[in-house]
Amino acid sequence: MGYAFVYIAFAACLISTILYIIVSKGNEKALKAARGFFHLSVIMTISSAAFLLYLIITHQFDYTYVWSYSSRDLPFNLLMSTFYAGQEGSFHLWAFMMAVLGIFLLSFLIARDRQYVLSNHTSNRDLYEPVVMAIFASIQTMLLFTLVIKSPYLKVWESFPGDVQFGFIPEDGRGLNPLLQNFWMTIHPPVLFAGFSSLAVPFCFAVAALIKNRYDRWMKLALPWTLFAGMVLGVGIMLGGFWAYGVLGWGGYWGWDPVENSSFVPWIIVIAAIHTLVAEEKTGKFKKTSLILCILGFILVLYSTFLTRSGILGDASVHSFVDPGQEVYMFLIVFLGSYLLLGLGLILYRLKSLRSPAKETSELLSRESALFVGAVTLCASALVIGVGTSWPILSKGTVDIAFYNKMNLPLAILIAAVNGISILLAWKHTESSRFLKSLYFPLIITVVVAAALAIFAVRDVLILALAAASIFAFAINLQLILKLITHNSIKAGPYIAHLGIMVLFLGIIGSSKYSVEENLSLPIDEPKNALGYTLTYKGATPIKGESDEKYHFNVVVEKDGKGYLLQPVMFYSEYSQGIMKNPDIANLGVKDIYISPMSLEVGSPYSEEDIVEFKKGDEIDVKGMKVKFIDFDRSKFSQEKMMSGEDNIIGATLEVTAGGKTETVVAEQHLAEGHSQPIPVKMENGDFIFYLTKVSVADAPVAMIAVSDKPLDAASDKETLVLTASIKPLINLVWGGTIIMAIGFFVSLASRRKAFSMKLKAAEKSFNAGHVHANGNGHASNGNGHEKHEAGKEHHAGRH
Repeated sequence: MGYAFVYIAFAACLISTILYIIVSKGNEKALKAARGFFHLSVIMTISSAAFLLYLIITHQFDYTYVWSYSSRDLPFNLLMSTFYAGQEGSFHLWAFMMAVLGIFLLSFLIARDRQYVLSNHTSNRDLYEPVVMAIFASIQTMLLFTLVIKSPYLKVWESFPGDVQFGFIPEDGRGLNPLLQNFWMTIHPPVLFAGFSSLAVPFCFAVAALIKNRYDRWMKLALPWTLFAGMVLGVGIMLGGFWAYGVLGWGGYWGWDPVENSSFVPWIIVIAAIHTLVAEEKTGKFKKTSLILCILGFILVLYSTFLTRSGILGDASVHSFVDPGQEVYMFLIVFLGSYLLLGLGLILYRLKSLRSPAKETSELLSRESALFVGAVTLCASALVIGVGTSWPILSKGTVDIAFYNKMNLPLAILIAAVNGISILLAWKHTESSRFLKSLYFPLIITVVVAAALAIFAVRDVLILALAAASIFAFAINLQLILKLITHNSIKAGPYIAHLGIMVLFLGIIGSSKYSVEENLSLPIDEPKNALGYTLTYKGATPIKGESDEKYHFNVVVEKDGKGYLLQPVMFYSEYSQGIMKNPDIANLGVKDIYISPMSLEVGSPYSEEDIVEFKKGDEIDVKGMKVKFIDFDRSKFSQEKMMSGEDNIIGATLEVTAGGKTETVVAEQHLAEGHSQPIPVKMENGDFIFYLTKVSVADAPVAMIAVSDKPLDAASDKETLVLTASIKPLINLVWGGTIIMAIGFFVSLASRRKAFSMKLKAAEKSFNAGHVHANGNGHASNGNGHEKHEAGKEHHAGRH
């Protein structure tokens, strides 16, 4: 049955694509059939999704996909989320989202074309439905073909011929990866794929405009969908960040992982497209830029799919899927290449007609010029991230995280500043005196706040510049929002979204640049002071109702008579054959206290006072010695072993000078999936023992080295929890800014929908008034006039 649903959906969508192409050539008789086959494809795609979900919920483990990702002990919400836990299911989720979106798109096109016909009394040649739906249906056809060649309906004996007997039904499944067993697994992927799917729509409108060689309507049709894509994809990306922050335990929400970046770059491009589309709608300029950006946004989604699902980033990203097989790999290249050639080929073909008239120039002091500068800056950021993300394809290594931060910081400053300035400018022309006068209030606010930050908190010049630019834009947007709200206007959406972005920028500055952390060893019931708080480990308690033996490790955090119980989790996972760790967080409004467990030790030959943090190149005085961290020693480390779960060893090369003698010490750490263990290394010319306790490559190579003169057997038998405690200032501004941004997008969409409803009613009223007038003339005329009137009615009906 599953195969039948997929094959019928694929065939119906292919036929619909062909029929819509025929309609676009002028054969309007095929329109009803084109719509019918598209609806059939949608029904079959949704039916297939429902059937796969039924197989998962009812534990049909004879299906390889169900067996691979689900199990009987999963709660219902996580059981449902196994639908998209693997390659086949995630492609199916994408096809499902496209099918649902297609219904709304078809309805949207019918309504917009109807309003256009009523308002302009034009012919069907000016309608967008046939061309747009032909392109959209072709994309859906490609996605459904992916399900044909990589089906989620294979039986276990088909997947493992020779190893599994025909008709064998496993008693239980392998289960879901423990890292995915989280509430956000049920929300983040569907939202992200809804964003990916919605980016196909502006692409379709841009390609349709190029095919028709008409550019007067397309931006009005594409803009609501571009706004929707920006809202949904942006929320989806930040949901992933929130998930990482609360579950993975490394203390951050964005690690510049190649797969994270591959969804972020299309979002940046779509934000740039929104601004050029608005400028084109208002002034008629930048149509070539808008077309390229709308095409590029979807092409980058396909490129993201290739990077994520081809297995090419297997050694560079924790999110990447394994190699999907030669057929899917080649098909992904064809999928990407086909639409890249279609979009960019049409741009080149229409280049002559897309040239701007010689007289069409923009004044520097105008809103459209500022928006164009902002769009170019966004594209520069996307280019930087895109090159860094694609680096594993070009070479064996990956780009250091510091590269992204250093390159994007100046661009973020420019984006924030341009955002504030553009709002104060008028379209086409702005009086310089009026513009300068409008700068007084936001500049005063910015100078006062930036000066306070410089005096009391911020020492980094570029960080201060970003904070100042964000405050400048924040003040301008807030001023306009308050003005529009007092006039009961719903046109505040763009300014609300901008306000959210500036709040997000401020949250990123506080939570990343000014986060502080400390490694602690907490013997049970022994209070320790760290980061201005007193932390006491109170022992472990088992978590009831869990399949794995999970434990809460209870840590009481106290300050000024107030206490918080934080319960980070550690457990051994049968699925990954390793120790899994989840942090716990105390949200204090202006900051978070973040506790991430590292290990539980019965005894240790060193204490947290013995641990020293070294960045690459640092030379630090440690217990009368000069110790310099040269670099990590990867001679015993293998990425392939790490990916396959085999044991690994990584070392830190240290140059130690003591008593006038210098020697090289390589402190090592044993790595296994889910946990690590320092290997003691004693120096040759002394009694000190070196332990590599922690390795980090987040921004720059960092090694945590414990230096102890205690014998290896000097450890106590007291249970000790080793953890990382950190303070995350202003982290709530990151989440709050995202919510405000999404609200701004939603208000903008609502405003456009209301404007369209008003235009449609006006067009219907005008059409009906003309129709009544025609009836009156018909009654007053002779028979010949009556025949003309009937013919006119038929002509209007055809247009309708």
